[in-house]
Amino acid sequence: MYLGIHDGHTATACLFKDGKIIACISEERINRIKEWGGFPELAIREILKIANISPSDIKAVGIASIFPPIRSVEEIEAHVLKKIIKNSINFIPKGLIRSKNLRNLFLEIYEKFSSRENYLKSKLEALGIKSKIKIYNHHYIHAFTSHILSKTREENLIITLDGSGDLLSGTISIGRKNEIIRISEISNYDSIGEFYMRITQFLGMKPLSHEYKVMGLSAYVDENDKYSKEIYEIFKTFFEVNDLKILNKTGAYKSSYLNLFKKKLINKRFDYIAFASQKLLEEVVLELVKNAIRKTKIRNVVLGGGVFMNVKLNNKILMLDEVENLFIMPSCSDESLAVGCAIKCAIDDGFDFDKVQYLEDIYWGSSYSKDEIEKAFEELNENEFEVKYIADGIDEFVGELISENYIIARFNGRMEFGARALGNRSILANPSNLEVITKINKAIKQRDFWMPFAPTILYEDQDKYIINPKNYEAYYMIMAFFTKQEAHKDLKSALHQYDLSARPQILVEKHNPSYYKLIKRFKEKTGIGGILNTSFNLHGEPIVMSPKDAIYTLKNSKLDGLAIDNYLILRKKLKSNNKSL
Repeated sequence: MYLGIHDGHTATACLFKDGKIIACISEERINRIKEWGGFPELAIREILKIANISPSDIKAVGIASIFPPIRSVEEIEAHVLKKIIKNSINFIPKGLIRSKNLRNLFLEIYEKFSSRENYLKSKLEALGIKSKIKIYNHHYIHAFTSHILSKTREENLIITLDGSGDLLSGTISIGRKNEIIRISEISNYDSIGEFYMRITQFLGMKPLSHEYKVMGLSAYVDENDKYSKEIYEIFKTFFEVNDLKILNKTGAYKSSYLNLFKKKLINKRFDYIAFASQKLLEEVVLELVKNAIRKTKIRNVVLGGGVFMNVKLNNKILMLDEVENLFIMPSCSDESLAVGCAIKCAIDDGFDFDKVQYLEDIYWGSSYSKDEIEKAFEELNENEFEVKYIADGIDEFVGELISENYIIARFNGRMEFGARALGNRSILANPSNLEVITKINKAIKQRDFWMPFAPTILYEDQDKYIINPKNYEAYYMIMAFFTKQEAHKDLKSALHQYDLSARPQILVEKHNPSYYKLIKRFKEKTGIGGILNTSFNLHGEPIVMSPKDAIYTLKNSKLDGLAIDNYLILRKKLKSNNKSL
């Protein structure tokens, strides 16, 4: 058994054994602090419990990032070295900042004199884990994770992009089986991810968290509008792509972007800024991808790092003529580093690379017993809720309820890994009913009005709804698609309300048979081969993990009900109005 750890922002722990992931959980799910950063002690304890092993069963531990990874934006601003660089950036030669030799020298010196390894050892030993540890380069693990889990790992072009990690914001590599050859590095000064994060902050949203809101907002603007063009013309001067490099032309670094934005964007409208920043991101990354394919002649592309959480960008990459096959690591921000670290330390310990299984479903989290579920019901008010045990057919019954426009949360089996709910910790609704948008936003999710929901679509119905000429395997909600006319009728509440795009989970029956049954029954009742699926949480909170979390969210929202394994909980006022219940 091998343990992988990411101890920065959205800290995560992962177990790997015999070629597959056994368990993987982010610390936020347990301590209930969204995107929490630090050593994932609770997550490690939980995955050991899932695997039913003791700490002594861990043969080796892989940990991401030679430099301690950032845990929050506030930590970035407080870092003494980063403060010095930020305040002197205009006086430092850019060639020096971008120097590979200088970066490597910093890393070597840090590895030699830092206390990071001793700190990690002490944390692990406190948990009873005394195995050997290996600390890996941040962007190497982003690249390795996406490459090793892809079906094209015989030969891949690997591109990583994020805000920053181990002094880099991006890499381009060639992957051939167990060999990864890095052919380009992009310094963290030249980070397009940092730019997008600072735009998020400038627009009054939470950086390192709400970048998806900027992306969602960007789609409401007409690209031919003169004001959006005006702002894009400003942004166009900020970066350039030179061969396999992204070059920052602004002179800004970290939070000094905010001063630049104040000067350049005074009195500019927020939605136009969102559009122009998204367009800049797309233009820069697309040019980099095309250059890399042209240079390497490799058309199998795999992507890793937080920039590729941007599903609109991902669709633009997929649709490039130059791209033949595309794989993106699900939830490819830093939480995915734990996955790669677990696999990599196993291979370094002698595990056969060829026996690592390709990625399939990612239900790697906790599940709960009947007793644990029933214990959580003690928090329910008997005058408000009724609990019913359904031994057989609960999924079909819930599918029927949703066809009657009930909004039902679903808590079933093992929790999904990552930022997207994939049916086991989800809120489900009728995607053909536009009224559910307002209800979910105001009474349940309490989130920004412009943000779209997403559909889960049965595998056999995807051609009816989405435009996917390359047959991309969209199992993990990491890709947006434009949609067909049938979707505009059947799935209208699960699409972006302006551009009618969708970020679907295409559901294969073997990945989640019980969830498949639910949607199949919904289809039998309505003729619609998909359902609205949004994460089971209140706004600003992590996705629910435990039965206790599920009951808390039910009580503090206006959900119509909760299906929790074989139990159905409904509000009594709803039941009294419908004899069929």
